[in-house]
Amino acid sequence: MKTKTLLDTNVFVYAYDIESIFHKKAVVFLSDPTVDFYTSSKNISEYFAVLSKMGEPFDRVFRFYQDIRQNTTLLYPSNASLVKFEGLLKKYQPRGNRVYDIEIVSIALANGISEICTVNTKDFSGVTEITVAPL
Repeated sequence: MKTKTLLDTNVFVYAYDIESIFHKKAVVFLSDPTVDFYTSSKNISEYFAVLSKMGEPFDRVFRFYQDIRQNTTLLYPSNASLVKFEGLLKKYQPRGNRVYDIEIVSIALANGISEICTVNTKDFSGVTEITVAPL
């Protein structure tokens, strides 16, 4: 049985960015046949935001996004994730950008996914509902 893992935005950014010290690690991980890859629409919008800030050419960023779409199941917010989000907000009372991370967790949980792969493990530290898999 494959492991269901939600991919944080930075995994895609590092797989895209051949200059990154995490590039090879990200590419190898994304090739792992024992993992079913998921991400949220929130991660996709952040992917475009980060790479546009880096000045990357839109056409290349979009082509890479198309590869993401072919190899990753995209998850969207739903009523079930909103209920989970509200519960997590009450429990953790996040501030600033951490609110976005909690929303991503809620989308994963609503879809039966309890593992998130990221380089930024601190973004999800202390959230007991998930397992954080460092890249």
